[in-house]
Amino acid sequence: MPGALPERPDPFAPTTLGSIPLRNRFVKAATFEGMAPGGLVSDGLVAFHRAMAEGGVALTTLAYCAVSEDGQGAPNEIVVREAALPGLQRLTDSVHHAGAAAAI
Repeated sequence: MPGALPERPDPFAPTTLGSIPLRNRFVKAATFEGMAPGGLVSDGLVAFHRAMAEGGVALTTLAYCAVSEDGQGAPNEIVVREAALPGLQRLTDSVHHAGAAAAI
């Protein structure tokens, strides 16, 4: 039928992002929470992303991460280094436990 709208995917239906299975199509965009004092993941940051996952998003995105202290663009930004790995793992495990995926 000319002029018919194309079929749209169901935003609540499971999907994949590459090889990552997602429970739906809702993605929390990267935002700066300012909850990484000393460039490390805090309990508050873990709780924030867990709440996003518990609220139903399929993927939550951790933002404002730098690969070196010189690369920080804001205070309380995570610096990805050996000392940050346990907190990043804790955040990811918490999000996974709530049924969502995590991205950085």
